[in-house]
This record gives sequence, C-alpha cells and structure tokens, in this order.
Amino acid sequence: ALSREVTIYAGSVMVESRWAPLFDPYILINTIVCLSYVPVRLSFDEGSQLFKSDPMGITREMQIAGVMVLGSWVKYRRANSWQEFAPSIFMYSKVVIFLCCMVANKTYAAWYAVIFLVLFFALHESEDKSPNNVVALNTANFYEVEGDMDAIWLVEFYTTWAKHCIPFTKIFNRLSNKYGSDKIKFAKVDIGRFKSLATKFNISLNVFNNNELPTIILFHKGKPVPNQRLPVVKKDGSLNERFVLLTEENVEKYFGLAWRTAEHKKQSRSGNNKKAKRKKVRS
Repeated sequence: ALSREVTIYAGSVMVESRWAPLFDPYILINTIVCLSYVPVRLSFDEGSQLFKSDPMGITREMQIAGVMVLGSWVKYRRANSWQEFAPSIFMYSKVVIFLCCMVANKTYAAWYAVIFLVLFFALHESEDKSPNNVVALNTANFYEVEGDMDAIWLVEFYTTWAKHCIPFTKIFNRLSNKYGSDKIKFAKVDIGRFKSLATKFNISLNVFNNNELPTIILFHKGKPVPNQRLPVVKKDGSLNERFVLLTEENVEKYFGLAWRTAEHKKQSRSGNNKKAKRKKVRS
C-alpha cells in the first residue's frame, strides 16, 4: 500500500498520498517519453558515429550525456524540491535524446523534435489544489491590495510556464495557511495573462531567462514596501544570488511573517485589554 500522510489545513483534514506527484500527467508522460529512448537506442546501427570512441575511450554518446549530468547537477543544487528539479531533468534528457538521434538516426530525431514540441505547448505541471488562504487577483480587482490601508498583503506574481512557479505554489499555500489573517493577507496574480501588472511592478517576462519568476512583493497601505521583494533585483537588473532560492524558510524570514504575526496578536490583545478597562470604568 502507498504510504499516506495527513495534512491539516484550517481545521479540515486532507489525506494525501506521498506518491501522488509521481502520477501527475506532466511527470508521468514526460518520464515515459524519455524512457522510450532505451528501445530506440537498441535499434541504432552498431557502427554509428554515436558509439565510436575517441583516443580516451569516450564515445560521442557519453560526451553528450556527460554535459547533461553536469547541467542537471547545477540545477539540482539550486532546486528546492524534486518537483522543482523535474522540469530541468526532463529538459536536459530531451536535449540528449535529440542530439544522440541526430548523430545516429535523423528520422528518429525529427520524430522526437515533433513530440517534444507538442509536449511543450500541450502539457504543463499541475497547480497545487490544496486548501489555502490565497486570493486570486487580476487587473480588475487588484484594487483590493492598493485600496487596503490596514492589512499587509504578500502577493505572488507568477506565470503558468515559468519553471519555478508551479513548485512554489505549494510553499505559498502553506504560508498562507500558517500566517493568513485579517492583518496579513496572501494573493497571487498570473502576470502571464495580466501583463500590465508585470510592467507596472517591473517584473521580467523573459521566456528564456525567467529566474525572476515567481516574484513576491510585500504591500502595505496599497504600495510595495521598499526592500521587501523576492528575488532581490539589483540596480543593473541582475538577481541577488543570495535570495534566488525561494524556500519556505527564506520567504518566511525575509518578510518577517512570524514576528509580524506575533506583533499583530500583541496589538490585538492590547486593544482588547483597553476595551475591557473602558467597560469596567463605565460600569
């Protein structure tokens, strides 16, 4: 039987399989497509340039795969979880498969190119559907943030196609369940659809270099709080590497969610005590 874990969200209980992400169509289909290279490889001619060795005994296939392993290791070191790492390993695997097929059999390379393009446009990672306290915003209702003079808003600006956005959704949802209140509110905006908000807050939508996504901004009294934005963008437009990894701990500490929550509770208790004293005086 699959091992299961129980997660409690806002008083409700949700039973979730730890292995459920493996059966996500994005993971499952990409895995099957990449593994299809194994039987395809067996059909290659043994005299192919792919299997010929250089003076050091390293084949062309090994050279191509070695580059993939190196690139994958770099991505793995920067990833927050295996779900975030999965798109990178799939991308590198597809590049290796295509290059190997180009050397051994260009017909297979053409077929794989078509399949990879179809997957790129038709198959995306599934968003986290767990219960949360995140408000979905757009250009029409963003006034909820800009018009709120009381609460603090932590807003996630994301797209459905940027590699880091979908894995971060689960982290953001957990934070909203842990810290969401009438004083600290959480929201998200799909700037892939509402591009005017990306322009307004100077968020890059570069498809080929999307390390700036998702961008998390803290708002107070309707405006972004200075130096309260992740990832941190330098004046020259480059990212501050120290905060590129959007882990739950980094987000929690950087925006001071714990102490902000404690401060709001303290103020609330103080306000309640003052009201109680006034009532006693009147009575």
